[in-house]
Amino acid sequence: MASSTISSKLLCVICNKGKGSFKCEGCSQMFCPKHSNDHRNELSKQLEEIVITHDLMQQTLIQQIEDPQQHPLLKKINQWERKAITKIRKAAEEARNKLLITTTEHTTNIKQKLKNLSNELRQGQEDNDFIETDLQQWTQKLEELEKELHNPTTVAILEDSTPLITKILIAYHDTYDVFERVCGNAQIKENGCLIVKDGSTDQAEIRGKNEYNIGRHKFSFQIEQLTSNEWIFFGIISKSEPMRAYSFSSGSSYGWSNQGEIYIGVTGQNTYPTLTQHRSLTISL
Repeated sequence: MASSTISSKLLCVICNKGKGSFKCEGCSQMFCPKHSNDHRNELSKQLEEIVITHDLMQQTLIQQIEDPQQHPLLKKINQWERKAITKIRKAAEEARNKLLITTTEHTTNIKQKLKNLSNELRQGQEDNDFIETDLQQWTQKLEELEKELHNPTTVAILEDSTPLITKILIAYHDTYDVFERVCGNAQIKENGCLIVKDGSTDQAEIRGKNEYNIGRHKFSFQIEQLTSNEWIFFGIISKSEPMRAYSFSSGSSYGWSNQGEIYIGVTGQNTYPTLTQHRSLTISL
């Protein structure tokens, strides 16, 4: 009978003994008094590790707030800048070396031509044997040599159409947006998360708070109430377009209506699923 009672007890998961065992509510395992203390100490160590991780993260956050230049993404930009500068300097050095070789040959050629002209001038002075046409020829040669010295015709600096470095861009993907501006008979409620249109048939335009110029963005929304004879349009538009009730017809508008239409500027095409009441939708732009 005693043996049956002992075997029915829940035993310690560590030492397999049942005396004084109790259940941990966190992991649902049984421990004897000794190993329950060990288990509690292990939990305390885990908590200490979490606190250390928290403190390190808080320290990193404070450092980024106090010194934004230490942000990891800014470091990536700095790295891109260093690589770009290295590429530019390397390309410039290669171009300089090639140009020096070419200009050395060019100046050597001009030097020889100038030497020949010097001999002609000296000979003319010594012999006192020259006329107007000689002076004109020597003057013309000097002008040509000077022009060739400062603006050589045998070499030119050109820029390759292939970009040496790629332009760095910032793609901001946080598409949490709220409604901010209204034109027409509508109201913004619940901190910009809800639009309520009055019962009139007049058109209204509502715009969000954020602006987007690059990247792909997703927007999720739900139409709570929309009768069959009502019309709604969801899309994007240039921020330079003034707000007006019929903004869907603007040249920069792009979006979808509940009539199954895609609007590109002022035209509509029936090729998109309809926006219906109580339907949750996610649109990518």
